[in-house]
Amino acid sequence: MTNRLDQDRYYDRYKRDKTSRSFYKSTAWERAREQALIRDNHLCQHCMMRHRLTLADMVHHIKPISEYPDLALVLENLLCLCNSCHNKVHGVGEGEREPTPTSRKARFIVSKANGEVI
Repeated sequence: MTNRLDQDRYYDRYKRDKTSRSFYKSTAWERAREQALIRDNHLCQHCMMRHRLTLADMVHHIKPISEYPDLALVLENLLCLCNSCHNKVHGVGEGEREPTPTSRKARFIVSKANGEVI
C-alpha cells in the first residue's frame, strides 16, 4: 500500500499539468489555503453539515480554476474539505454527489435549580 506522499507525487507527476503544479506550489496559494483553513477551523465543512467533526485535508475551489482563474485566490471561493468529501465532490470513488444537510436537531434538556439548595 502506498502512502499519501507517494500518491501526491504520482498525481503531480503524471496527472497534473505544469501550470497547475506551479500554482499549487506558489506562496500566494499557500497563504490563501492557510487563511481558508483558519477561517473554517481546520474542519471539513461538508462533514459539519452532517454533524460530524473531521479534520480538513484539502482546500477546494468551489468554482474551478480552469473556468474562473481570477477566483483562484479569493477566500469566498475556497472551502475546506476532508479527503473523502473532496473525492466525492470531484466524482472519485463511490459517491458522486455533494452531501446534503440532514434535518437532525440538537436536543436541549431544560432544568430548574433545586429550591432547597438555594
